[in-house]
Amino acid sequence: MLFKKGELKELWPFYLYYLIFGLSSLIMPFMIIYFRDLNFSFLQIAIIISGFSIGQFLFEVPTGAFADGLSRKVSVIIGFLMNAFAILLFPLFDSPYALFALWTFSGIGMSFISGAEEAWVVDNLHKAKKKELQQEYFIKAASIAAFGAIFAPLLGALFVKSHPIKWLWLIFGAGFLINAIILSVFAKELYKPKRVSFLKSLKETFKNGAKGIKFTFSHKVILLLVLGGAFAIFMEFASDGWQPLLVNLSMPKYGLGIMFSVVAAVSMVVPFLSRLLLRFKIKNVIAITILLNMILLFSLIFLSPPMFMVAAIIFVFNNGIWYLNNPLLQSYLHKFIPTKIRATVISTKSMFNKLVIILGSLAAGVLMDYFGPQKVIAFGGFFGIFAIWCYLKIKD
Repeated sequence: MLFKKGELKELWPFYLYYLIFGLSSLIMPFMIIYFRDLNFSFLQIAIIISGFSIGQFLFEVPTGAFADGLSRKVSVIIGFLMNAFAILLFPLFDSPYALFALWTFSGIGMSFISGAEEAWVVDNLHKAKKKELQQEYFIKAASIAAFGAIFAPLLGALFVKSHPIKWLWLIFGAGFLINAIILSVFAKELYKPKRVSFLKSLKETFKNGAKGIKFTFSHKVILLLVLGGAFAIFMEFASDGWQPLLVNLSMPKYGLGIMFSVVAAVSMVVPFLSRLLLRFKIKNVIAITILLNMILLFSLIFLSPPMFMVAAIIFVFNNGIWYLNNPLLQSYLHKFIPTKIRATVISTKSMFNKLVIILGSLAAGVLMDYFGPQKVIAFGGFFGIFAIWCYLKIKD
């Protein structure tokens, strides 16, 4: 049976929003190509997209504390509406300054979602005495989004054959708007923080934020998970170069859509395989998969045109490993976080990751303009050594 008893009753609005997110993401396979077609350098693209991470970094902890102190549901809906507004404006501008501002606004909106969405679902399940569905949620949410994303790239590939890429932003923005409506109308919030006045809630926000940050960096297991995740992100610091790399290796632009569809199909199935790995120590599973990822990335250095198919296979496996590890790490992390500061701790972790992404993407932009994407993507695998060390230091 695909869904367990009571699972859809508690989680169907969240599963639906992941499906819509996947279906609306037609722009994803072509986003970097879109910016390259606007004659932006890799560094310019990195600066523009870094606005998203900067917005998240600056607002992750305050918005996470807002969710913990006021409402996770309200926080998530605000985030979806902000993203819808920003993304719907993307095709109207080709100025790097305007695009940077929109990406930053979108990042601020995402900071309202990132910690609050996970905390909302997890605490709903705890309140409903359905803790056993937590692992199911992390597995199936990613798979459902991937199921939608199987079709989106194919539709995007058909679209870009005869239409400008920029109009795909409108479909993506509409997806956020629809999800805001679905969650506001149909999703319940079973765990609700105590209502307080504005001044008191503002004080509580900073208090919760300080608690969350202190807890994150004083709890050894969580700190190692955060650091390990950060180094794993650094392995992909040149990910913006994948689309140009594949085109440089002779892949036609519409082929990007087909490849992303394959990635989505693999990503839909792989999270379910994580169930089979629960019998092993999580840290060992993650370390082995990161080592495999390192080998795949290093092998890119030996490719030349027209070997785009080999690079595409590496790209698919690279993404599949992330989808395998993510539900394992998410569920493992939540075991150590108290309910009252859950959203704040997750937001602190996300904030730290965003700082890594900002620094990494800017460095990658400079390096890719000088060395090209192929070498920079390949040698990013070296950061996996530090990620493996962090995970193996965890004492279960």
